[in-house]
Amino acid sequence: MHPLPRSLDPLPDESLPGYLLRLSFRLDLTPGELGRTIGLVSASGGYLPRRLVLDFPGLSINEFTRATRLSRDEARLLTLSTWRGNYPPIQRWLPPLHGHAPQIDKWILGGLDRYCPQCLAGDDSPIQREYGGPWKKEWHLGIVFACPQHECFLGHDCPQGGQPPDYDRAPRLIPFDGFRGLHPTACRYPLPATARRLRRPPCRARLDQAPTAAVRPTHRLLALQQHLLSLLKTQDDNHEVREYFSDLHLLAALITISWPNSRRRVDSVFAPAIDVEVNARKLLGGTRVHDTPPVDPIACGAIFDAAHSLLQIDSLDDVLAEFFDSAFTGTLSRAGWVQIFTKHEKSCSERLRTAAVPLIHTYSPSPGWAAPRPTGYRAENIPAHLEPSWYARHFQKLDGPTDHKILRRIAAIQLVQWVSQASIPEAARYLGVEAEKALYTEDNMHIWLKSTREVQDFRTALSDLAAELSSRADGLIDYQNRREALRNWSLDSSTWQELTSRLESPQGKQPVIDDRKRQDASVFIWVHVTRGEHLFAPRPIEAEQPVDIQQDWARRRNTTWFQLTRPDPMRHYADLRDILSEYACQLAADIEGGTIPTRVQEAARFAGD
Repeated sequence: MHPLPRSLDPLPDESLPGYLLRLSFRLDLTPGELGRTIGLVSASGGYLPRRLVLDFPGLSINEFTRATRLSRDEARLLTLSTWRGNYPPIQRWLPPLHGHAPQIDKWILGGLDRYCPQCLAGDDSPIQREYGGPWKKEWHLGIVFACPQHECFLGHDCPQGGQPPDYDRAPRLIPFDGFRGLHPTACRYPLPATARRLRRPPCRARLDQAPTAAVRPTHRLLALQQHLLSLLKTQDDNHEVREYFSDLHLLAALITISWPNSRRRVDSVFAPAIDVEVNARKLLGGTRVHDTPPVDPIACGAIFDAAHSLLQIDSLDDVLAEFFDSAFTGTLSRAGWVQIFTKHEKSCSERLRTAAVPLIHTYSPSPGWAAPRPTGYRAENIPAHLEPSWYARHFQKLDGPTDHKILRRIAAIQLVQWVSQASIPEAARYLGVEAEKALYTEDNMHIWLKSTREVQDFRTALSDLAAELSSRADGLIDYQNRREALRNWSLDSSTWQELTSRLESPQGKQPVIDDRKRQDASVFIWVHVTRGEHLFAPRPIEAEQPVDIQQDWARRRNTTWFQLTRPDPMRHYADLRDILSEYACQLAADIEGGTIPTRVQEAARFAGD
């Protein structure tokens, strides 16, 4: 790796993506080209991965420092790794130090989602007049909502219509990293599609010239933001700081789940912003969406202010009881907040844990078996149809089940119940299983298991599986993350065309490669990635068809599924299955690495319109 012909000194508090934007603009390269030149991206292609905001993987820091002439300390300061000891979401996502598997955390923002126009405008130095000020690395954290220096809320949208993703993480470190000549402070999100503009170019509007929000943060909010930043930047590895941030995340989730009952805890000036936020989350569905930072920094600041105030109250158990009573009287499940609590339980304060645990334990699953022993796995580690290897080891030996699909469905629901305290319908909805197909009790287990002994054998096998999962809980897959990532997903036309172009053309009659088969192929990939049942897979391509076409496709679903999954498929389906399986493996790896498929972003954005 040779040094670049020119480099730049990092600006104070600058992030790695901001530094790459300024340096690529100076060298007249695209950010992607610069990434390949300095060893951050494979020379064979690809894009700058989002995880670079956290740290340099492997030995890439050596190539980066040689090319840019920066020291290792200067390079590390561009990443969030320097705050690892104080902010749990960074710790969860960085490569493991003690054998724990990294967990993707939505409290770390992707892309270029938040900014202060005046910071981006920079000072009056020649270098900042030409390339702009810093994209600050603190803006990548969900707890940062305001700029204390300029006394304004951070911006989160483009004044000229660029459309950032809503709740889903941006798939790349830098949007449109293949575009050359965009100023470092330009909006890189795509413009809305129109009839005359189907391809969506980057917006290009200068965010350093964007107006600040008309609503200004109060002195109290600015003081809170300064307090959060000072704790974040504490030099020592401080467990009290980590606990405080985890407490804030938990209470912020509880405030949004219980809205509008929690409205009285929030400054009334900012309540309308939370109204918008909560309504958008309801459209997206699910409870885990509440364990994310609000999109609008105004709502974010107001919620954190309320959460911080709650932590100052002596009788925290009474406050939590009040929230539980107001939050869980409707259709929203208490089990969902239990799952959020479980995620943060190990890093939150003993005080909050003591106040929350009795409330959680009073919510018992019904009907269902009691958990055989303390469970170390999480609800998100359970796929809706079980891993094939799990089934083979623990259940294939059972003689009783007449329908292995139902047995696997029951097993998954019970495993979720044991760890989440959910009811059967709630566990089913969590797994994406239609509730009416999940209604069972211990009595009517005999519909599928021929004798009481076989019911007991099934429970023993299930307990053994739970023990196995608990023994290796730190290395399990987050299947809920995969399900959420592929909500309303399907193969787009261009990807389908590229995949099917690899098929050999048989002699004689050519197989049909149409949208119906694209939908069925999408279902096959979805099942492979999420380990769910094909019966409950999303079918957005089919949903776009006229009713008569939908009915025709529905009648033919099982035929294509049989051809793709039979042990001895015809040559065309065998080759297609191999190609789809390979793509599914890559898609799963992309999701684990923080990459969200484009169609998912479009669906989330449409839901927020």
